[in-house]
Amino acid sequence: MLRLFLRLYLLLMLPATAAFVFFMYVTDQVMAQLHAENQRARAGVAFDRAERIITNNNVPDWQGRLKEIEATFRVAHEVIPMNTAQDDFFMSSSEKERLAAGDIAFRDRPGGGNVYLRRIKNTDRALRIEWVGAYEYLRTYYAIILAFVTTALTVILLMWTRPLWRDLEKLKVATARVGEGDFAVRADIPSRSLLSPIAVAFNGMAERVQRLLQSHRDLEQGVAHELRTPLAQLKFDLELARTSSVESEREERFADMERDVVDLEELVSELLVLANLREAPPYQPKDVRAAELVDEVIRRAQDEMRAAGRSIAIEAPRNLPDSLSCDSKYLSRALVNVLRNAVRYAKSKVAP
Repeated sequence: MLRLFLRLYLLLMLPATAAFVFFMYVTDQVMAQLHAENQRARAGVAFDRAERIITNNNVPDWQGRLKEIEATFRVAHEVIPMNTAQDDFFMSSSEKERLAAGDIAFRDRPGGGNVYLRRIKNTDRALRIEWVGAYEYLRTYYAIILAFVTTALTVILLMWTRPLWRDLEKLKVATARVGEGDFAVRADIPSRSLLSPIAVAFNGMAERVQRLLQSHRDLEQGVAHELRTPLAQLKFDLELARTSSVESEREERFADMERDVVDLEELVSELLVLANLREAPPYQPKDVRAAELVDEVIRRAQDEMRAAGRSIAIEAPRNLPDSLSCDSKYLSRALVNVLRNAVRYAKSKVAP
């Protein structure tokens, strides 16, 4: 979380700081232009006072007097050559013209505020004055504003990144559990979260994989269950055909074996379709004779029962309709399974 917070903080803080500095610079420039004449008039009083001390020959220690003024009014004085003042990089050409004419000129001071200059009369020197106290105030003012903006941005980022990080951790844990094979896990992320679309997609993926694995397990169980009946029937018919001495009975068993092989082929084809399409093969009902369907089911159950060495009486249902609208393949398979289970648990008789 700390790394994410720091990256977002730097990503947002640097542009915010640059925008703040630019805004304050533009504000200073606008205010300076609006109050330029008032600032010149205010500075003129300071220049007149300082020049009287500097040019007065009756003041032996004029630098000491300026130091006293600086301590009292929180200003800084400096006498510089006129050439140096004219070569000032930060002063505009119009202000340089004012300086050459003997008027008060000013320029921007790096860090905020202005620097005022005026030529000392009848000399090739210029006096530069800065209001140090005002600059210290500006630094404190800017520092307070910058600290406030930084604190506010920090609080906003924390309020935004904590829920985001919490949801990321939930999604990370859910992903790890899915990687370990637990496809029942779901990422519990609120819908208002930025990660909600990812969580919804992840949960949908996990659910689809879970259903697919469950269908494969069901298919494995179904294959074993569905293949048992035709294989047992085929084994029984093969044994009877091998031991039978009557030609007609052997032909009958061979015909039954052929039907069992067809049933096996159809069952395998259905299972392949189910595995590829992940859905049941199409259901195709048609009219079939009910008595023939029931007799075939009972015959298969009796053959399987004899192959298992059991003797259970199976009573056919009465009052059957003449025909049934169904898919005889699926219905007979289902009835054989039901009858097999009934025979397994019956003691002497199975009746409807």
